[in-house]
Amino acid sequence: MNLAYKLLENCKNMPEKVCLIQKDKKITYKELKFEVASFKKYLEKQGIKKENKVLVLVPMSKNLYVTLLAIWSIGAIPCFMDAGFIKNGMKKNDFNEVDAVIGITKYIIYSGINKNLRKLKIKVNSNIIDKLDADEQLEIADVENNFAGILTYTSGTTGKPKIVARSHEFLENQGKILENTIKYDPNDIELSSIPIFTLSNINVGITTVIADGNYSNLGNSDANKLIYQIEKEKINRLMASPGLLTIVVNQCIKENRQIKNVTKIFTGGGAVFLDYVKKLKQVFPNAKVITLYGSTEAEPIAELDIDDMTEQDIIDTKNGKGILAGKIIGVEDCKTIRTDLKEIGEIDSQEFEKIQNPIGEIVVTGKNVLEGYVNGIGNKENKFSVNGKKYHRTGDIGTIDDDGRLWLRGRIKEPYFSIEAALHSRFKIGKTAIFKQNEKIILVLEENDNVSEEKIKDEIKFEKIDEIKYVRKIPVDKRHSTKVDYKELKKLLKME
Repeated sequence: MNLAYKLLENCKNMPEKVCLIQKDKKITYKELKFEVASFKKYLEKQGIKKENKVLVLVPMSKNLYVTLLAIWSIGAIPCFMDAGFIKNGMKKNDFNEVDAVIGITKYIIYSGINKNLRKLKIKVNSNIIDKLDADEQLEIADVENNFAGILTYTSGTTGKPKIVARSHEFLENQGKILENTIKYDPNDIELSSIPIFTLSNINVGITTVIADGNYSNLGNSDANKLIYQIEKEKINRLMASPGLLTIVVNQCIKENRQIKNVTKIFTGGGAVFLDYVKKLKQVFPNAKVITLYGSTEAEPIAELDIDDMTEQDIIDTKNGKGILAGKIIGVEDCKTIRTDLKEIGEIDSQEFEKIQNPIGEIVVTGKNVLEGYVNGIGNKENKFSVNGKKYHRTGDIGTIDDDGRLWLRGRIKEPYFSIEAALHSRFKIGKTAIFKQNEKIILVLEENDNVSEEKIKDEIKFEKIDEIKYVRKIPVDKRHSTKVDYKELKKLLKME
Protein backbone atom coordinates (compact mmCIF):
# COMPACT_ATOMS: atom_id res chain seq x y z
CA MET A 1 0.00 0.00 0.00
CA ASN A 2 1.33 3.41 -1.00
CA LEU A 3 -0.64 6.46 0.23
CA ALA A 4 0.16 8.26 -3.04
CA TYR A 5 -2.60 6.11 -4.59
CA LYS A 6 -5.10 8.30 -2.71
CA LEU A 7 -4.17 11.12 -5.10
CA LEU A 8 -4.97 8.93 -8.12
CA GLU A 9 -8.33 7.97 -6.59
CA ASN A 10 -9.29 11.58 -5.91
CA CYS A 11 -8.06 12.67 -9.32
CA LYS A 12 -10.33 10.03 -10.89
CA ASN A 13 -13.37 10.88 -8.71
CA MET A 14 -13.04 14.69 -8.49
CA PRO A 15 -10.44 15.89 -11.02
CA GLU A 16 -11.67 19.50 -11.18
CA LYS A 17 -12.19 19.99 -7.45
CA VAL A 18 -9.83 22.51 -5.89
CA CYS A 19 -7.41 20.66 -3.65
CA LEU A 20 -5.08 23.42 -2.44
CA ILE A 21 -5.21 27.22 -2.42
CA GLN A 22 -2.01 29.16 -1.81
CA LYS A 23 -2.50 32.92 -1.74
CA ASP A 24 -4.36 33.57 -5.02
CA LYS A 25 -3.35 30.33 -6.74
CA LYS A 26 -5.80 27.42 -6.85
CA ILE A 27 -4.74 23.90 -7.78
CA THR A 28 -7.18 21.07 -8.61
CA TYR A 29 -6.59 17.39 -7.92
CA LYS A 30 -5.85 16.87 -11.62
CA GLU A 31 -3.30 19.70 -11.66
CA LEU A 32 -1.71 18.39 -8.46
CA LYS A 33 -1.35 14.96 -10.05
CA PHE A 34 0.30 16.48 -13.16
CA GLU A 35 2.80 18.41 -11.01
CA VAL A 36 3.58 15.34 -8.92
CA ALA A 37 4.11 13.26 -12.08
CA SER A 38 6.51 15.79 -13.64
CA PHE A 39 8.48 16.31 -10.41
CA LYS A 40 8.70 12.55 -9.84
CA LYS A 41 10.33 12.10 -13.27
CA TYR A 42 12.67 15.01 -12.59
CA LEU A 43 13.76 13.50 -9.26
CA GLU A 44 14.37 10.11 -10.86
CA LYS A 45 16.61 11.79 -13.46
CA GLN A 46 18.58 13.35 -10.60
CA GLY A 47 19.20 9.85 -9.24
CA ILE A 48 16.60 9.43 -6.48
CA LYS A 49 15.54 5.78 -6.29
CA LYS A 50 13.15 3.54 -4.40
CA GLU A 51 13.97 3.23 -0.66
CA ASN A 52 16.21 6.35 -0.74
CA LYS A 53 15.78 8.65 2.23
CA VAL A 54 15.19 12.24 1.11
CA LEU A 55 15.47 15.18 3.51
CA VAL A 56 12.66 17.62 2.68
CA LEU A 57 13.36 21.27 3.54
CA VAL A 58 10.26 22.81 1.96
CA PRO A 59 8.01 25.08 4.08
CA MET A 60 4.23 24.60 4.29
CA SER A 61 3.12 25.24 0.71
CA LYS A 62 1.69 23.59 -2.38
CA ASN A 63 5.24 22.55 -3.28
CA LEU A 64 5.59 20.69 0.02
CA TYR A 65 2.80 18.31 -0.99
CA VAL A 66 4.03 17.99 -4.57
CA THR A 67 7.42 17.01 -3.11
CA LEU A 68 5.99 14.57 -0.57
CA LEU A 69 3.74 12.83 -3.12
CA ALA A 70 6.51 12.68 -5.73
CA ILE A 71 8.85 11.01 -3.23
CA TRP A 72 6.13 8.53 -2.24
CA SER A 73 5.42 7.80 -5.91
CA ILE A 74 9.05 6.78 -6.39
CA GLY A 75 8.82 4.53 -3.32
CA ALA A 76 11.36 6.67 -1.49
CA ILE A 77 11.08 8.00 2.08
CA PRO A 78 10.61 11.72 2.86
CA CYS A 79 12.38 12.95 6.01
CA PHE A 80 11.20 16.07 7.86
CA MET A 81 12.22 18.55 10.54
CA ASP A 82 10.07 21.24 12.13
CA ALA A 83 10.45 24.55 10.28
CA GLY A 84 11.56 26.41 13.42
CA PHE A 85 14.15 23.71 14.17
CA ILE A 86 16.00 23.58 10.83
CA LYS A 87 19.17 25.52 11.74
CA ASN A 88 19.63 23.77 15.10
CA GLY A 89 18.60 20.45 13.58
CA MET A 90 21.48 20.61 11.11
CA LYS A 91 23.88 20.66 14.05
CA LYS A 92 22.13 18.16 16.34
CA ASN A 93 21.53 15.28 13.85
CA ASP A 94 24.01 13.15 11.92
CA PHE A 95 21.84 12.57 8.81
CA ASN A 96 24.19 9.73 7.86
CA GLU A 97 21.19 7.76 6.50
CA VAL A 98 20.04 10.55 4.11
CA ASP A 99 20.60 10.03 0.35
CA ALA A 100 19.33 13.37 -1.04
CA VAL A 101 18.03 16.81 -0.09
CA ILE A 102 15.11 18.75 -1.59
CA GLY A 103 14.48 22.27 -0.37
CA ILE A 104 14.15 25.97 -0.98
CA THR A 105 17.37 27.88 -1.61
CA LYS A 106 18.07 29.16 1.91
CA TYR A 107 17.47 25.77 3.53
CA ILE A 108 19.75 24.01 1.05
CA ILE A 109 22.41 26.56 2.01
CA TYR A 110 21.76 25.84 5.72
CA SER A 111 22.26 22.13 5.05
CA GLY A 112 25.93 22.88 4.37
CA ILE A 113 26.38 23.26 8.15
CA ASN A 114 26.16 19.46 8.42
CA LYS A 115 29.17 17.53 7.09
CA ASN A 116 27.13 14.52 5.94
CA LEU A 117 24.60 16.67 4.09
CA ARG A 118 27.41 18.75 2.60
CA LYS A 119 28.82 15.62 0.93
CA LEU A 120 25.56 14.63 -0.77
CA LYS A 121 25.58 14.66 -4.56
CA ILE A 122 21.80 14.95 -4.98
CA LYS A 123 20.48 18.37 -3.93
CA VAL A 124 17.31 19.60 -5.60
CA ASN A 125 15.88 23.11 -5.37
CA SER A 126 12.11 22.75 -4.94
CA ASN A 127 11.53 25.99 -6.89
CA ILE A 128 12.05 23.91 -10.07
CA ILE A 129 8.52 22.46 -9.54
CA ASP A 130 6.91 25.63 -10.89
CA LYS A 131 9.08 25.54 -14.03
CA LEU A 132 8.44 21.94 -15.12
CA ASP A 133 5.96 21.02 -17.85
CA ALA A 134 2.89 19.14 -16.61
CA ASP A 135 2.94 15.36 -17.10
CA GLU A 136 -0.30 13.38 -17.25
CA GLN A 137 1.19 9.97 -16.50
CA LEU A 138 1.83 9.17 -12.84
CA GLU A 139 3.10 5.72 -11.97
CA ILE A 140 3.27 4.86 -8.30
CA ALA A 141 5.66 2.31 -6.81
CA ASP A 142 4.20 -0.43 -4.64
CA VAL A 143 5.48 -0.58 -1.05
CA GLU A 144 4.70 -2.81 1.92
CA ASN A 145 2.23 -1.57 4.54
CA ASN A 146 5.01 -1.28 7.14
CA PHE A 147 7.31 0.63 4.77
CA ALA A 148 8.29 4.01 6.27
CA GLY A 149 6.05 6.76 4.90
CA ILE A 150 7.60 9.65 6.83
CA LEU A 151 10.69 10.00 9.01
CA THR A 152 10.60 12.96 11.42
CA TYR A 153 13.60 14.35 13.29
CA THR A 154 12.51 15.56 16.70
CA SER A 155 13.86 18.79 18.19
CA GLY A 156 15.44 16.95 21.11
CA THR A 157 14.05 19.39 23.68
CA THR A 158 13.85 16.59 26.27
CA GLY A 159 17.25 15.06 25.48
CA LYS A 160 19.00 13.63 22.43
CA PRO A 161 17.05 14.11 19.17
CA LYS A 162 15.11 11.01 18.10
CA ILE A 163 13.90 9.88 14.68
CA VAL A 164 10.22 8.97 14.42
CA ALA A 165 9.19 6.61 11.60
CA ARG A 166 5.53 6.48 10.53
CA SER A 167 4.65 3.73 8.04
CA HIS A 168 2.10 4.10 5.23
CA GLU A 169 -0.23 1.83 7.21
CA PHE A 170 0.24 3.90 10.39
CA LEU A 171 -0.50 7.13 8.49
CA GLU A 172 -3.62 5.59 6.96
CA ASN A 173 -4.88 4.45 10.40
CA GLN A 174 -4.14 7.90 11.81
CA GLY A 175 -6.05 9.45 8.90
CA LYS A 176 -9.10 7.26 9.61
CA ILE A 177 -9.09 8.28 13.28
CA LEU A 178 -8.81 11.95 12.33
CA GLU A 179 -11.57 11.55 9.75
CA ASN A 180 -13.86 10.13 12.44
CA THR A 181 -12.86 12.85 14.92
CA ILE A 182 -12.96 15.85 12.60
CA LYS A 183 -16.03 14.69 10.61
CA TYR A 184 -15.21 16.16 7.22
CA ASP A 185 -17.91 17.57 4.97
CA PRO A 186 -17.28 17.49 1.17
CA ASN A 187 -18.06 21.23 1.02
CA ASP A 188 -15.60 22.21 3.77
CA ILE A 189 -12.94 24.78 2.97
CA GLU A 190 -10.27 24.71 5.65
CA LEU A 191 -7.54 27.18 6.53
CA SER A 192 -4.64 25.11 7.85
CA SER A 193 -1.16 25.73 9.21
CA ILE A 194 -0.55 22.12 10.31
CA PRO A 195 1.05 19.93 7.58
CA ILE A 196 -0.15 16.49 8.77
CA PHE A 197 -3.79 17.64 8.86
CA THR A 198 -3.49 19.13 5.37
CA LEU A 199 -2.22 15.75 4.17
CA SER A 200 -5.33 14.18 5.69
CA ASN A 201 -7.48 16.78 3.85
CA ILE A 202 -5.84 15.92 0.52
CA ASN A 203 -6.54 12.22 1.10
CA VAL A 204 -10.23 12.67 1.97
CA GLY A 205 -10.92 15.29 -0.73
CA ILE A 206 -11.26 18.50 1.28
CA THR A 207 -10.14 21.88 -0.07
CA THR A 208 -7.32 23.35 2.01
CA VAL A 209 -6.26 26.99 2.02
CA ILE A 210 -2.64 27.11 3.18
CA ALA A 211 -2.43 29.75 5.90
CA ASP A 212 -0.38 32.73 4.75
CA GLY A 213 1.84 32.57 7.82
CA ASN A 214 5.50 32.89 8.70
CA TYR A 215 6.42 29.20 8.97
CA SER A 216 9.89 29.78 10.41
CA ASN A 217 8.19 31.60 13.30
CA LEU A 218 4.39 31.38 13.30
CA GLY A 219 4.16 33.95 16.09
CA ASN A 220 5.42 36.61 13.67
CA SER A 221 2.68 36.00 11.08
CA ASP A 222 0.65 38.90 9.69
CA ALA A 223 -2.89 38.87 11.14
CA ASN A 224 -4.35 40.94 8.28
CA LYS A 225 -3.16 38.45 5.66
CA LEU A 226 -4.80 35.60 7.56
CA ILE A 227 -8.06 37.49 8.06
CA TYR A 228 -8.08 38.40 4.35
CA GLN A 229 -7.75 34.69 3.45
CA ILE A 230 -10.51 33.60 5.83
CA GLU A 231 -12.97 36.13 4.42
CA LYS A 232 -11.98 36.05 0.74
CA GLU A 233 -12.05 32.24 0.39
CA LYS A 234 -15.22 31.91 2.51
CA ILE A 235 -13.44 29.51 4.82
CA ASN A 236 -15.70 27.62 7.20
CA ARG A 237 -13.06 25.62 9.13
CA LEU A 238 -9.83 26.58 10.85
CA MET A 239 -7.09 24.11 11.81
CA ALA A 240 -4.29 25.94 13.61
CA SER A 241 -2.31 26.22 16.82
CA PRO A 242 -3.39 28.63 19.59
CA GLY A 243 -0.32 30.74 18.78
CA LEU A 244 -1.45 31.44 15.21
CA LEU A 245 -5.14 31.85 16.02
CA THR A 246 -4.34 34.28 18.83
CA ILE A 247 -2.79 36.65 16.28
CA VAL A 248 -6.06 36.67 14.31
CA VAL A 249 -8.24 36.94 17.41
CA ASN A 250 -6.29 39.84 18.94
CA GLN A 251 -6.43 41.81 15.69
CA CYS A 252 -10.18 41.27 15.35
CA ILE A 253 -10.85 42.27 18.96
CA LYS A 254 -8.74 45.38 18.43
CA GLU A 255 -10.92 46.29 15.41
CA ASN A 256 -14.17 45.17 17.12
CA ARG A 257 -14.64 42.73 14.25
CA GLN A 258 -16.39 39.38 13.95
CA ILE A 259 -15.95 36.64 11.33
CA LYS A 260 -19.23 34.78 10.86
CA ASN A 261 -18.46 32.37 8.00
CA VAL A 262 -16.31 30.08 10.22
CA THR A 263 -18.39 27.27 11.75
CA LYS A 264 -15.68 24.88 13.03
CA ILE A 265 -12.35 25.54 14.73
CA PHE A 266 -9.88 22.78 15.59
CA THR A 267 -6.93 23.83 17.72
CA GLY A 268 -4.15 22.18 19.72
CA GLY A 269 -0.39 21.71 19.80
CA GLY A 270 -0.17 23.58 23.09
CA ALA A 271 -2.08 24.66 26.16
CA VAL A 272 -5.64 25.81 25.41
CA PHE A 273 -6.86 28.08 28.21
CA LEU A 274 -10.43 29.26 28.86
CA ASP A 275 -9.73 32.95 28.19
CA TYR A 276 -8.37 32.02 24.75
CA VAL A 277 -11.51 29.99 24.04
CA LYS A 278 -13.74 32.92 25.10
CA LYS A 279 -11.89 35.19 22.67
CA LEU A 280 -12.35 32.63 19.87
CA LYS A 281 -16.09 32.55 20.57
CA GLN A 282 -16.18 36.36 20.59
CA VAL A 283 -14.52 36.69 17.17
CA PHE A 284 -16.08 33.58 15.58
CA PRO A 285 -19.64 33.61 17.05
CA ASN A 286 -20.93 30.81 14.80
CA ALA A 287 -18.02 28.43 15.33
CA LYS A 288 -17.95 25.16 17.23
CA VAL A 289 -14.54 25.03 18.96
CA ILE A 290 -12.84 21.64 19.36
CA THR A 291 -9.48 21.18 21.04
CA LEU A 292 -7.22 18.25 20.13
CA TYR A 293 -4.52 16.79 22.37
CA GLY A 294 -1.79 14.49 21.06
CA SER A 295 1.89 14.23 20.22
CA THR A 296 4.18 13.31 17.31
CA GLU A 297 4.13 9.71 18.55
CA ALA A 298 0.36 9.53 19.18
CA GLU A 299 -2.15 11.79 17.41
CA PRO A 300 -4.87 12.23 18.56
CA ILE A 301 -5.22 11.19 22.22
CA ALA A 302 -8.15 13.34 23.40
CA GLU A 303 -10.66 15.84 22.07
CA LEU A 304 -12.99 18.37 23.67
CA ASP A 305 -15.98 20.15 22.22
CA ILE A 306 -15.88 23.35 24.27
CA ASP A 307 -19.70 23.44 24.35
CA ASP A 308 -19.60 20.24 26.42
CA MET A 309 -17.80 21.96 29.30
CA THR A 310 -20.06 22.22 32.34
CA GLU A 311 -20.20 24.91 35.01
CA GLN A 312 -18.55 22.39 37.34
CA ASP A 313 -15.70 21.94 34.83
CA ILE A 314 -15.11 25.70 34.89
CA ILE A 315 -15.17 25.74 38.71
CA ASP A 316 -12.71 22.82 38.76
CA THR A 317 -10.44 24.69 36.32
CA LYS A 318 -10.48 27.77 38.58
CA ASN A 319 -9.61 25.59 41.55
CA GLY A 320 -6.56 23.85 40.08
CA LYS A 321 -7.70 20.68 38.32
CA GLY A 322 -5.81 21.69 35.15
CA ILE A 323 -6.83 21.92 31.49
CA LEU A 324 -9.69 19.71 30.38
CA ALA A 325 -8.48 17.82 27.26
CA GLY A 326 -11.76 15.90 27.01
CA LYS A 327 -12.76 12.40 26.03
CA ILE A 328 -10.01 9.94 25.15
CA ILE A 329 -10.08 9.00 21.46
CA GLY A 330 -7.95 7.10 18.96
CA VAL A 331 -5.90 5.16 21.51
CA GLU A 332 -6.86 1.72 22.84
CA ASP A 333 -5.79 2.52 26.40
CA CYS A 334 -4.74 5.63 28.33
CA LYS A 335 -3.47 5.56 31.91
CA THR A 336 -1.53 7.81 34.30
CA ILE A 337 1.54 6.41 36.08
CA ARG A 338 4.00 7.59 38.74
CA THR A 339 6.32 10.37 37.58
CA ASP A 340 9.45 9.16 39.38
CA LEU A 341 9.99 6.14 37.10
CA LYS A 342 12.97 6.04 34.77
CA GLU A 343 13.20 3.00 32.50
CA ILE A 344 10.25 0.63 32.94
CA GLY A 345 10.98 -2.12 30.40
CA GLU A 346 8.75 -5.21 30.19
CA ILE A 347 6.12 -5.64 32.92
CA ASP A 348 2.92 -7.64 33.48
CA SER A 349 -0.58 -6.28 34.13
CA GLN A 350 -0.22 -6.57 37.93
CA GLU A 351 3.01 -4.55 37.91
CA PHE A 352 1.34 -2.05 35.57
CA GLU A 353 -1.51 -1.60 38.02
CA LYS A 354 0.95 -0.95 40.85
CA ILE A 355 2.70 1.92 39.04
CA GLN A 356 -0.54 3.70 38.11
CA ASN A 357 -1.32 6.93 39.97
CA PRO A 358 -4.44 9.15 39.99
CA ILE A 359 -2.27 12.10 38.91
CA GLY A 360 0.70 10.99 36.85
CA GLU A 361 2.46 10.69 33.50
CA ILE A 362 0.04 10.00 30.63
CA VAL A 363 0.83 6.73 28.83
CA VAL A 364 -1.02 5.37 25.78
CA THR A 365 -1.17 2.38 23.46
CA GLY A 366 -3.00 1.65 20.21
CA LYS A 367 -2.75 1.53 16.43
CA ASN A 368 -2.08 5.27 16.22
CA VAL A 369 0.72 5.06 18.81
CA LEU A 370 4.26 4.53 17.53
CA GLU A 371 5.92 1.51 19.07
CA GLY A 372 9.50 2.73 18.79
CA TYR A 373 12.08 5.08 17.31
CA VAL A 374 14.55 4.59 14.46
CA ASN A 375 17.68 2.73 15.62
CA GLY A 376 16.03 2.36 19.04
CA ILE A 377 17.31 5.75 20.27
CA GLY A 378 14.83 6.89 22.92
CA ASN A 379 13.00 3.56 23.28
CA LYS A 380 14.21 2.78 26.81
CA GLU A 381 13.20 6.19 28.15
CA ASN A 382 9.93 6.61 26.24
CA LYS A 383 8.52 3.12 25.70
CA PHE A 384 7.60 0.11 27.83
CA SER A 385 5.59 -3.09 27.38
CA VAL A 386 2.72 -4.61 29.36
CA ASN A 387 2.38 -8.32 28.54
CA GLY A 388 4.02 -7.57 25.18
CA LYS A 389 1.81 -4.55 24.34
CA LYS A 390 3.85 -1.38 23.75
CA TYR A 391 2.98 1.83 25.61
CA HIS A 392 4.26 5.34 24.87
CA ARG A 393 5.21 7.74 27.67
CA THR A 394 4.07 11.23 26.68
CA GLY A 395 6.08 13.16 29.28
CA ASP A 396 2.84 15.01 30.13
CA ILE A 397 1.16 14.86 33.54
CA GLY A 398 -2.58 14.38 33.75
CA THR A 399 -5.52 12.82 35.52
CA ILE A 400 -8.58 10.92 34.28
CA ASP A 401 -11.86 11.96 35.88
CA ASP A 402 -14.91 9.82 36.79
CA ASP A 403 -16.39 10.44 33.33
CA GLY A 404 -13.25 9.06 31.66
CA ARG A 405 -12.08 12.48 30.49
CA LEU A 406 -8.45 13.55 30.50
CA TRP A 407 -7.21 16.64 32.37
CA LEU A 408 -3.72 18.02 31.68
CA ARG A 409 -1.36 19.26 34.42
CA GLY A 410 1.69 20.14 32.28
CA ARG A 411 5.04 18.53 31.50
CA ILE A 412 6.85 16.46 34.11
CA LYS A 413 9.48 19.20 34.40
CA GLU A 414 6.89 22.02 34.44
CA PRO A 415 3.71 20.52 36.01
CA TYR A 416 1.95 23.84 36.50
CA PHE A 417 -0.96 23.90 34.03
CA SER A 418 -3.22 23.78 37.10
CA ILE A 419 -1.98 27.23 38.17
CA GLU A 420 -1.92 28.66 34.65
CA ALA A 421 -5.40 27.36 33.80
CA ALA A 422 -6.75 28.86 37.03
CA LEU A 423 -5.09 32.21 36.28
CA HIS A 424 -6.47 32.31 32.74
CA SER A 425 -9.97 31.45 33.95
CA ARG A 426 -9.92 34.18 36.63
CA PHE A 427 -8.04 37.13 35.08
CA LYS A 428 -7.61 38.95 31.78
CA ILE A 429 -4.02 37.94 31.28
CA GLY A 430 -1.62 37.31 28.39
CA LYS A 431 1.05 34.64 28.00
CA THR A 432 2.15 32.99 31.25
CA ALA A 433 4.96 30.67 32.33
CA ILE A 434 5.64 28.90 35.63
CA PHE A 435 8.68 26.97 36.80
CA LYS A 436 10.40 25.96 40.02
CA GLN A 437 13.85 27.29 40.90
CA ASN A 438 15.60 26.71 44.25
CA GLU A 439 12.38 25.21 45.65
CA LYS A 440 10.45 28.39 44.78
CA ILE A 441 7.53 28.49 42.33
CA ILE A 442 8.05 31.44 40.00
CA LEU A 443 5.28 32.89 37.83
CA VAL A 444 6.35 34.91 34.80
CA LEU A 445 4.03 37.46 33.19
CA GLU A 446 4.49 39.85 30.28
CA GLU A 447 5.11 43.50 31.12
CA ASN A 448 1.85 44.76 29.61
CA ASP A 449 -0.26 42.59 31.96
CA ASN A 450 -1.89 44.83 34.52
CA VAL A 451 -2.96 42.34 37.20
CA SER A 452 -2.51 42.83 40.93
CA GLU A 453 0.19 40.49 42.26
CA GLU A 454 -1.54 40.50 45.61
CA LYS A 455 -4.83 39.44 44.01
CA ILE A 456 -3.14 36.63 42.10
CA LYS A 457 -1.51 35.24 45.24
CA ASP A 458 -4.75 35.66 47.16
CA GLU A 459 -6.97 33.86 44.61
CA ILE A 460 -4.66 30.92 43.87
CA LYS A 461 -5.30 29.04 47.12
CA PHE A 462 -4.30 25.52 46.02
CA GLU A 463 -0.63 26.33 45.33
CA LYS A 464 1.78 28.89 46.72
CA ILE A 465 3.32 31.25 44.14
CA ASP A 466 6.57 32.45 45.71
CA GLU A 467 7.59 35.10 43.20
CA ILE A 468 6.21 36.94 40.15
CA LYS A 469 8.63 38.17 37.48
CA TYR A 470 8.09 40.09 34.23
CA VAL A 471 9.59 39.99 30.76
CA ARG A 472 8.66 42.02 27.69
CA LYS A 473 7.62 38.89 25.79
CA ILE A 474 7.64 35.26 26.90
CA PRO A 475 9.59 33.18 24.32
CA VAL A 476 7.72 30.28 22.69
CA ASP A 477 8.48 27.40 20.32
CA LYS A 478 8.62 28.27 16.64
CA ARG A 479 6.66 25.21 15.54
CA HIS A 480 3.31 26.25 17.05
CA SER A 481 4.22 29.57 18.73
CA THR A 482 2.43 28.19 21.77
CA LYS A 483 4.69 26.19 24.09
CA VAL A 484 6.97 28.22 26.37
CA ASP A 485 10.70 27.98 25.62
CA TYR A 486 11.83 27.69 29.25
CA LYS A 487 15.52 27.58 28.43
CA GLU A 488 15.31 30.91 26.60
CA LEU A 489 13.01 32.35 29.29
CA LYS A 490 15.51 31.59 32.07
CA LYS A 491 18.23 33.27 30.00
CA LEU A 492 16.07 36.39 29.74
CA LEU A 493 15.58 36.31 33.51
CA LYS A 494 19.32 35.72 34.01
CA MET A 495 18.46 32.56 35.94
CA GLU A 496 20.47 30.09 33.85
